[in-house]
Amino acid sequence: MKKFDIKKIILPCALLALFSGPLFAQAESAGVERYGLYIGSNDGGKNHQRLLYAGSDAIAFQKIMTDIGGISKSNGILLLDPAKEDVDNAFGIISDMMQKKQASAKRSEFVFYYSGHSDENSLLLGKTTYDYSSLKAAITNVPSDVHVVILDSCFSGNFIRTKGGSKQKPFLIDDASVVKGHAYLSSSSSQESSQESDEIGSSFFTNAMINGLRGAADTSGDKKVTLNELYSYAFNETLSKTENTADPQHPNYNITLVGSGDLVLSDVSASDCILAISREMTGRIIVRDKNGKLVSEINKTTQTPVYLALEEGQYGVSVIGEYATLQGSFALLPKQTYALSTASLSPIARAETRSRGDEPQAEQAQNGAPDESQVAQEREIEKTPFVFSFLCNEFNGMGSKDISTNFSLALLRSSVYEAKGAMVSLGGNETEILRGAQISTIYNVAQQNAIGGQVANIFNYANNVTGGQVANIVNIANDLTGVQFSNIANIAIGNARGVQVSNIANIAVKDFTGLQASVIANVATGNVKGAQVGFINICKGDCDFQLGFINYSRNGIFEIGASYTTNKRTRISLNSGSKYLYTVLGAYVDPSHFSIEGTEIKTGTAFFGLGTRLNIWKFNFDFEVLANEVFFVNTQKDVDNKKRVETEWYPTTRFSVGFTPIKHLRLFAGAALSYKVSSNEKAFTTMTKNIVWDAGKVTVYPEFDFGLRFSAH
Repeated sequence: MKKFDIKKIILPCALLALFSGPLFAQAESAGVERYGLYIGSNDGGKNHQRLLYAGSDAIAFQKIMTDIGGISKSNGILLLDPAKEDVDNAFGIISDMMQKKQASAKRSEFVFYYSGHSDENSLLLGKTTYDYSSLKAAITNVPSDVHVVILDSCFSGNFIRTKGGSKQKPFLIDDASVVKGHAYLSSSSSQESSQESDEIGSSFFTNAMINGLRGAADTSGDKKVTLNELYSYAFNETLSKTENTADPQHPNYNITLVGSGDLVLSDVSASDCILAISREMTGRIIVRDKNGKLVSEINKTTQTPVYLALEEGQYGVSVIGEYATLQGSFALLPKQTYALSTASLSPIARAETRSRGDEPQAEQAQNGAPDESQVAQEREIEKTPFVFSFLCNEFNGMGSKDISTNFSLALLRSSVYEAKGAMVSLGGNETEILRGAQISTIYNVAQQNAIGGQVANIFNYANNVTGGQVANIVNIANDLTGVQFSNIANIAIGNARGVQVSNIANIAVKDFTGLQASVIANVATGNVKGAQVGFINICKGDCDFQLGFINYSRNGIFEIGASYTTNKRTRISLNSGSKYLYTVLGAYVDPSHFSIEGTEIKTGTAFFGLGTRLNIWKFNFDFEVLANEVFFVNTQKDVDNKKRVETEWYPTTRFSVGFTPIKHLRLFAGAALSYKVSSNEKAFTTMTKNIVWDAGKVTVYPEFDFGLRFSAH
């Protein structure tokens, strides 16, 4: 693992702090105009794995700078998966905006943020690249007094080393109105990769930057985050989160500023809602939203208050101290500062673990660390091997204490703090920590951890599951690693990995890795690394595989087409599915009638099948295998006063070539081969047959069509 010299960080930061003043104050400061260009590029080209969070990182960075960074929405541009020319156009637009306001602005400041792929020489923007020298020149040409460049990509330290920039110490001048210069921050050195994490749903560096801008980096307690505070915080957080990986990250910097003062990047006091963490609270403070998503994580070691800019909503918080862990929840309302203190939280028992090289209990006691019996006494945890109750175990006289047990049995309800074996009840089971199984006719609840299984007739809920949930109605898990089986619905709110199987619906409110299978619908609001199988499959992120009648994913195929065939039929189709395999659903509209022994017959044809696609530049090549169902409707009612409906089916193979002149529109031409055998001759009685290939037992009917497709992507 690479080591770093702390002097390289402390010395420049100390010099900047000594010779600096409010250069980068909020946009409401008189005469200062701020502008931002935010780029997120998941696509690094065909030789690079597609990223998952570059786009969402850029969106999150734009939001934090708009909320408390002084860059109005009108002065910011967001680009997702752009080409080089798109970036150049954005530079031009921002330069024009600056020039129009130049007369009225005392100073202009420009923030450039990029998250995505890069190599030793350039940013990788899909099929195009932007070399560092050209990028640095383009940023320099933006007519602002101050440039702040933040690059979150592999080898981004090379941008700092590229010709055109060098490390210099800022010096003091009296007139802050003539401040000029730049600050370059990169997520890694010139030889290192940058990493993103599924657990936090972001890159380590951007997550640290946004957390720091919210207020976690404010070491002075003045509710303002300066450039030096942010860099120091992002460096330490990024390194600590990646030092045990294969490629630890060491963020780099290049700061050349002329003027008085430090660069203030965000003002927490500008936020509509603020969380104030009291002076006396120390430890690892973890804040999550109501869905369990990590919002902020702070390692608070000093007796200094911390203020965090958050959004309105419900939050949960955990404070992991040296000897105790506290938990609680709070609500933030508009125009409110919520004071978080130890008095507003409740202690919880820690999971029993043993680290390698633990000190003996006697030695721990000498060092001042409480042993297990002390913790049990403080928390009033009573250990007992069995808990039996005819109704509820609280009636046993233990209702005022937390119970840790191996086995709990109750007729109506069993409620304990910790269950290390099994809980059985006809009514319900409730526990904070489960290491085993919960079995109940009505419901099971494990509020902290469930390592094992839950089986109930009505529903199961667990905050964190490693194992399985089986219910007749619904399963709910905040974070799941294992299996969910239900007759109605499965809901995984956090980061689920495993299998969801239900008759009605599966819902993953975040990324999902594994299989979602249901009769009706599968829904994932994040990315799916695996498969969705159901009648309707919806993935708001990227999905590896979808199989159903109607499918939607961000990186997949979803298009409606219409064409006219050489057999004088109109073909309507819906293609939906993943990038390389999709389902086809459609119908032929044929207004023709025909007569059998004087009886008028109406016909219609529906088809369903699978297709695969190859994309080359603006062309696509599709191959499809289809099953066609022909419906014969007798217009004359039978003796029961009903119209008689008969069906017949035939197979088709189809090949088509498409061309996309503009986004969302595709022109295509196709050729289809339909196959008639002795068992499906009736299916072809109404079809216009311009070309016939007779191959003995099989007759082939070719058909050609030309049309348009309208795509959602």
